[in-house]
Amino acid sequence: MCNSHQPPLVTRRSNKALPIPNVPVADPIDGLLTLEDLQQPVVLNLVVWPEAAVGHSYQLTWNSVLTGEKKYITTEQPGDALTLDIPPGLLASDGNYDAGYVAINEVGGQIAYSPEIPLIVDRTAPGGTLLAAMVFPIETHDGVLTSAELTALGDVLTTEVPGYTGMAWGDRIRTFWGDVVGPEHTVTTSEVNEDLVMLNFTRAFLESLGDVEEPAYFTVTDRAGNVSINSLSKTFKLFLQEIPQDYPAPVCVQADDGVIDDADARATVAVDIPQYPNAQVGDKVTLYWGSNPLPEVTLQAGDETSDPVFTLNVPYAAITLSGDGDVDLHYEVRRNELAVGSSLRLSVNVNLTLAGPQDPDPETPENEALDLPIIRGTSGNPNNEDNVIDEDDFLLEATAVIGWKDEFAISDRISLYWGSQTMPVVYTLRSSDIDRDLLLTIPNELMAAEGTGDAIKVAYTVTHAGNPNTSRSAAQNVIVRSQGELPGGPDGLLRPVFTNANQYNAISPVNSPDGTPIFIPAYINADKYPRVSVVFHGYNRANGDTPVPGGSVEFTHVLDEFEQVDGYSFRVTAQQLSLICEGRGEAYYRVEGPDGLMVNSPTTEVIITMAIPGQGC
Repeated sequence: MCNSHQPPLVTRRSNKALPIPNVPVADPIDGLLTLEDLQQPVVLNLVVWPEAAVGHSYQLTWNSVLTGEKKYITTEQPGDALTLDIPPGLLASDGNYDAGYVAINEVGGQIAYSPEIPLIVDRTAPGGTLLAAMVFPIETHDGVLTSAELTALGDVLTTEVPGYTGMAWGDRIRTFWGDVVGPEHTVTTSEVNEDLVMLNFTRAFLESLGDVEEPAYFTVTDRAGNVSINSLSKTFKLFLQEIPQDYPAPVCVQADDGVIDDADARATVAVDIPQYPNAQVGDKVTLYWGSNPLPEVTLQAGDETSDPVFTLNVPYAAITLSGDGDVDLHYEVRRNELAVGSSLRLSVNVNLTLAGPQDPDPETPENEALDLPIIRGTSGNPNNEDNVIDEDDFLLEATAVIGWKDEFAISDRISLYWGSQTMPVVYTLRSSDIDRDLLLTIPNELMAAEGTGDAIKVAYTVTHAGNPNTSRSAAQNVIVRSQGELPGGPDGLLRPVFTNANQYNAISPVNSPDGTPIFIPAYINADKYPRVSVVFHGYNRANGDTPVPGGSVEFTHVLDEFEQVDGYSFRVTAQQLSLICEGRGEAYYRVEGPDGLMVNSPTTEVIITMAIPGQGC
C-alpha cells in the first residue's frame, strides 16, 4: 500500500485579515492630512497580529509597495501597539495615496498584506491665481446701496460666490468688507455640484459698518489649511441711514389766497425752497409738482446760508401736468448722487380751467382759441369795411361780432374793451345765443371817448361766475376816422420814436444808462390842438399783459410854440426801465381835438433788456 499525501480536493482561503492600520492625524472620512499635520512626523499605527512571534517583521507599504524601515517583533504580544514612520519624502508631493503594512514570517517566508487606508496630501491653495469677485444684486450696480433698496431686498444683501478652481466640500469661505471680517460659510457637497455659493449680509452687519465705501471680497481656506489669494473686490457705497422726511415744506405765496389760478400760472408761479438742515454747496434740489419733477437745481456758493436757499419759477406747462384740484408740492435733496432728505408736503389748490375754449398756448397772454372780434360800422354805406369806422360810422353805434365757440356756456360773461377805455361792453350768454355768432352793440359814446386812430385795439374777455379765471382774446386793430380838421390831418398822427433803440430795436444799459427818451413828432394842426396825453407802458413775463407796477409813464403836456414845430421828447427813467428789466415797452400819444375828440397815434413797441450778466437788473 502506498501511503501518499495528496492535497485536499478543495483549498479554502482564510477570511482572516491583518488588523487595519490607522494614521491618527488623518481625516477619518477621506484621510486628508492638513498642512499642520505635515509639519510633524506622520505615523502609521498598527497592532501585533495574532500569529506574530519573536523575529517576525513588519514594514510600511505605500501604494502596495514595500518601503521604509523594516521592524521586528521582540517582546511585543498580540494586540500590542506598533508604529511605522511614514518617510517625509513620500509626503512631499500632492496626491492620493494608500498606506498599509506587511507582516512577514522570517523563518517560513510567509508574507501578508494588511488592508490599506487612504491618505491625501494637498498643499495647493483653492482658486489658483484668480478668484472672481462676489456678484451683488443689481441694486448695487449704480455704486450705492440705500436703505430703501435694502428694505426692498428683505433687509438681507444676498451675494453669489462663483465656482472656483479646486472647489471642494469643507472649504471655508471668509468674507471681508474693507478690514472688517464678514460672514463665513462652509461649502457643502451640493454647492460644489452647483458650482456656486450664496452668502447673506444682514442689515445688522451692514449698518455696523457705517456709511462706508470699502471693497468687499473673500478668501477660501480648504480643509488642508491652504489659504487662497484675495478674490477680486466689488466696491460700492453703503447709505443705510434713515433719510429725513421732514425738511421744511416749500413756500408758495401765490397759493396764500387759496387757489393758484390761470393768472398766477401765466405770471409764473414762484416756489421758495426754504433753508433746510445742513444745506451745502453742490446739493441738488428737485421740486416735485405733484408727482412730476422739475429740473434739479444745484446750490451755488451763498445759497446754503440764504433763506430761502433759492426760488423756483414753475412754468405753466409744469403746473398743467397735475391738472386742477389739490396738488402736493415737495422737494428732495441729493448730495454726491445720494438722497439726503425730503421735505414735508405743501398742498395747493389749482384751478386753470378757463371759461369757454381752453388756451392752446398758455405761455402767451391771449387765448388763441378765441376768434378776433370783428368790428362793423352801422351807417349802411355800401363800402362798409370790417374793422374800419369811417366818418359816416363815427357818429353812430358800432357792432362787434364774436365768433361762436362750442365751449361757450350759458351765463358766460363777454366783456369787450375799446382802446384804453376802462368800462367794457358787457354781454351775458343766454340759451338763445347757442350755435350763433354773438353781436354786441358798441355805444357811440365809448368810441367818441377813445377818439380816432389808425390802430385802436379792441379785445374781449370771457369769464364765468364761480370761476376765477379770465380768458382773453387777441386784440383787433380798428381804424377810426371822423370828419373835420383833426390833429395830424387826413393822414393821422405819426407814431412815437424810441430814439435810443439799437439795430435790434432794443433798449439796454448800453444805449440808455440814464433812461431813454421817446420823441413825439410834430403833427398837422398842432397849433390848434397842442394838448397831448403821453402814454408809456412796460411789460415783463412775470406780469403778462398787465403793465409792470411803477414801470409806466402817463401825463398830459401842452406843446409850446417851439415844440409844435420841432416835436416833443419825454423820458422813461432808468429806475422804471430796471423795474421792467426784461420785456417790452409800448408808447403812444393822444391829442385832444375839436369838441374834446381824442385822436390816437399808432403804438410803437420796443424790446427792453436791462439785465447785466451776473448782476441782474
